[in-house]
Amino acid sequence: MKIEFLVGIVIGLILLTLPAFASDSLNSSDSINASDTLSSSVSTNVHDSANVSDSVKVSNSASVPNSANVSDSANLSDSEAASNVTLSVLGNANGDETIDVKDVEYTESIILGSKNQTQLADATCDNNINILDVTKTELINLGKAKELTLVDGVGRQVNVSLPVKRIVPTDYRTTETLLALGTGDMIVGVDKAFHERMAEFGLLDLPEVGVHGKSVNYEMVLTLKPDIVLLPLSQAENANQIADNLPNTSIVVMGLSSKKTIYSDLTTMGFVLGKEKEANELLNWMQGYENLVKERTKDLKTNGMPTFYYEYMSEGEDKWQVITPNDPSAGQVAERTGGSNIATGLAGNSVEVDPEWVIEKNPDFMFADLMKGFDSGPGKTEEDMKVLLMKVLSNRPGFEKVNAVKNHRVYLIDRDIIGGPRWVIGHIYFAKCMHPELFKDINPKEINKEYLKKFHNIEVPGTWAYPE
Repeated sequence: MKIEFLVGIVIGLILLTLPAFASDSLNSSDSINASDTLSSSVSTNVHDSANVSDSVKVSNSASVPNSANVSDSANLSDSEAASNVTLSVLGNANGDETIDVKDVEYTESIILGSKNQTQLADATCDNNINILDVTKTELINLGKAKELTLVDGVGRQVNVSLPVKRIVPTDYRTTETLLALGTGDMIVGVDKAFHERMAEFGLLDLPEVGVHGKSVNYEMVLTLKPDIVLLPLSQAENANQIADNLPNTSIVVMGLSSKKTIYSDLTTMGFVLGKEKEANELLNWMQGYENLVKERTKDLKTNGMPTFYYEYMSEGEDKWQVITPNDPSAGQVAERTGGSNIATGLAGNSVEVDPEWVIEKNPDFMFADLMKGFDSGPGKTEEDMKVLLMKVLSNRPGFEKVNAVKNHRVYLIDRDIIGGPRWVIGHIYFAKCMHPELFKDINPKEINKEYLKKFHNIEVPGTWAYPE
């Protein structure tokens, strides 16, 4: 390291200890700061341009039921889904999955002119890359920073004071993901849907602060004094309004329930919450099973794949809505499982279609989405699901002509094993239903049990998919 950088770091450390200076440049507030220099690249979802490091390995503890062979040497970069993993925190100058000495060196190189400026190099969030960014990155790397700035799931820059001690997730699937990181003692409020749909995870004595992220009880949240309020991606448009009503609270939008965004956003939240080890363990568990499906279906020919119809909210009164591959959660989970979605090419995430269209497409398989979370899952038996399947297939004139129905290849699948960390369970279920010969030794129900025990230390009887 050049002598001028050593001197600069010392000066920077002195400046960072001056309260007045820190107040103006590093601890500006918990409000959102929009960087003009970075806005053009950060305003879009950072997951689309992030780089992934090859250093994150699948841990040896990621066990697979029934002797399924998942290589312990597989890494996150082996997956196309994980190829965009990044730690979205200012200071992560080289855009990988952590902040370390390499980011310090990278920032120094930017200042010297030997490397180009990156969207996350401005550690101090002051629109200028200089020695203070080197110093701030050093402090983050050493665990000495009093605050950091993260880029949330929709590109907003949000200051977060460290350490984070109190969290309010406003979406029940986000809460499940946080609990899998061991943050139960940090969560101080939940949404109503969590108590209604995920009582098996506990936290029954916590106050309800909203309903599925769609409404927030500001008075209750202010009473709880959280450091962070987490919003799902579906409520991103309300983030600024919520931030205005909750001063001195960091309002963060994160996609912790969607297959498309969970890798990067889980990496970021694990870092911010001081749960990096736990986040890596969960990421590696997901990656192990994703790689299993990839490995076993890699030799399938596209033109010979079976077709499937994936219906949205099948247990509701309004049927005939098809889930497309564009859907960032369910639609993406069904992709790369050895089948061809008949809705490929349709615009939108879920599209209302005519029954005649489905009958004409004549899919080989049908997957019925159970979105509401009351008719399946915890406490439900296979007999309950059998009755539900009959209900789902009722009042569908002409549907008996479809191959999926004629050949008894209609399946029910609960969103609990489609969203959040359990998306890989649904992923495997799709693959096994369409290619049982490739997954004879894999039981999705057992993988669900493994997840609940490994990451939540609970055992919950129930049925999340039928038939298995």
